[in-house]
Formats: sequence, structure tokens, C-alpha cells
Amino acid sequence: MIEGSRRTTPRSHGTLVNSELLRPPAHRGPLIAAGSVVLAVGLALLELRLGGELSVGVHLLILAVATAVVLGLGLQAETEDGRPPAYQSVLLVTGLLLLYATLLRLADLLGADFGAGGGGARDSAFWGLLPPGAVTWTSLVLAAVAGWVAFSRRSAVALLIAALAFGIGVLAAIAWIFDAGSQGGYRFVLLGLALAAVLGSLVLRDDAPRHAEQLINAAGVAILVIPLLALAGGVLQLFDLFGGFPSDLLPGFWELVVVAVGCGLLAYGAVDEAPGAAYLGFANLLLFVLVAWIGADATLRWWPAVLIVIGIAAIAVGLRPRSPLPPEPDPYRAGEQPLAARADEEITLRVRDDSPPG
Repeated sequence: MIEGSRRTTPRSHGTLVNSELLRPPAHRGPLIAAGSVVLAVGLALLELRLGGELSVGVHLLILAVATAVVLGLGLQAETEDGRPPAYQSVLLVTGLLLLYATLLRLADLLGADFGAGGGGARDSAFWGLLPPGAVTWTSLVLAAVAGWVAFSRRSAVALLIAALAFGIGVLAAIAWIFDAGSQGGYRFVLLGLALAAVLGSLVLRDDAPRHAEQLINAAGVAILVIPLLALAGGVLQLFDLFGGFPSDLLPGFWELVVVAVGCGLLAYGAVDEAPGAAYLGFANLLLFVLVAWIGADATLRWWPAVLIVIGIAAIAVGLRPRSPLPPEPDPYRAGEQPLAARADEEITLRVRDDSPPG
């Protein structure tokens, strides 16, 4: 029995040491997180510079090892008051991005044709380099892993990555299945994804307010893609030999969607003190100005006049005369104090009994 205990003690001690090595100490967490970011940047340069010099298997092995180390450190880090500290969030985000690169390399190893066309959506400006089929399954796998990280480690930023990855997977699936090359169908899908994110935010608002805020950010990003795609299409038309200057980048309905969502994000950011939503609202409004200006006639009809009138009306309503306040109570006479302030004095109350004698 004594010999058996002697044999098991070092083994358990070794297991404890190994588990502690995988758990970053809190006082060194920022240094480890900064190192993971520098490592990811270096690997990105390696992928770009040595993309054709190394085999796909070597690229996959390098990315897989880096993903296992960085994401493993992020998952092993200890939370603070039930939420991940800043350095753990950096480790999780970096690990998830490395995971996406690893999945894309795996798709390349499995035969995905990166950089080749194939007709329809694959020849468009949006799917010319990435095959929609590979983007679909890799994005959905990333969304599943990031969603698990979001709720198992209470990481709100991981939920944002999961929502964005799911949206990319859905768009890629539409291009893959229906071979869609125009922007019209993608706009409705993006609007549907934004509405789904808003509904999910309402569900999580009470139990997980930080996760709910990130879903609002995801909805803002989904709407932001609509004017970005329109501007990208306009730029391609401008540089086309016979394209000419683009006009009417977005129909009126989609311009209304972009400006309404931009104002709503600004209002949400101001009320709930959410800077991310405020920044996205500003970005949506800025892109709205660009798409509504490019190719438009020199007239105040319709958007300039409508927005100016609405803005002046809102300011006027905010500055309208207020109802008069009730008058202030009369001041106490000299030497008189309220009853509550005379706690140290002896207070005598005289009550007269007017009832008839018994």
C-alpha cells in the first residue's frame, strides 16, 4: 500500500503541473494575450508570403498547432466575477480567427478550388477568390464553435463572432446553392439576419445584457454590408471601360432601411451607453450619405429636404416650452424649524376631548 501511494503521488502531481501550465496566470495574462496577437500577425504574413512555397499540409499543421495553443489558453483562463477578463477575450478572439484560417486551409486540402471561377456567383466580384461551398461549411463550423465559447465562457465578443460567421455562411450558401450573382437577394437576406439578431437581443437582454448588446452590433454590421456592396458595385462600374459613372446605387427602400437603422443604433448606443452600436450607427449614416449622393441630381428632393425637416422638428420638440413647475413652499419664519429637525427638543401635543361626559 505504501509503495502504491508513492507511485500515484508523482503522477497526480505531474497532472496538476501540466494543467497549470495550460492555465495562464492572471498577472501574466496581458503579456500572453499580446504575444498571441503578435503570433497571429506573423502567421498571417507567413500565409501571404509563403502561400505557394510550402505545401498545403504544412500550412494546415502550422495553423492547427497555433490554434490549439492560443484557443486552449483562452479556454483555460480563469474568469473574473463570472465574466472573462480582457486578456481572455483577446485570447479567445485570436484563437477563433486562427481557427477560421485553419478551416479554410483544411478546405483547401480537401480540394476546394480557391481563386478559380466557375460561372454565376463564382465569377462575381464577391465570390471570385473564395469558393462559396468551402466558405459555407467553414463559416458554419466557426459559428458553432464560437457560439459554444460564448455561452460556456460567457464571452460576449465570441457571440458577435458567431453571429457574423453564421451570416457569412448563410450568404455563401445562397451563392453556392442558387448561384446568385446580383445584390437584390443578398439585401433581403441581410435584412432578415439583422431582424433575427434584434429578436435574439431582446431574448437575452435581461439574463445576458452584454451578449444582447453584441447581437445588436451584429445587426448593425449586417445592415452596413448593404451600402458597402452597393459602393463596391459602383466602383467596379466606374472602372469598367464602358460602365460610366454609377447612378442610383441603392433603391429608395434600402436607403430608408440604412438611414433608419443608423439612427436607431445611435439612439441605442446613447440610451444603453453602448459605444459599439453608436460607432456602427455613425458608419451606416456615413455610407447612407455616400450612396444617396453619388449619381444624384443637384436638387433637395427627396432625402435632403425630408431629413432637414425631420431634424428641425425634433430639435423644436426638444426645446418646446416646459410646463411651469409647482411653486416652492413658503420659507420658515425666523427661529422656526420643521418638526423633523426638532428631534432633540421635548415635543408636547395637547389634545382637547370634546366628547360628552359618560
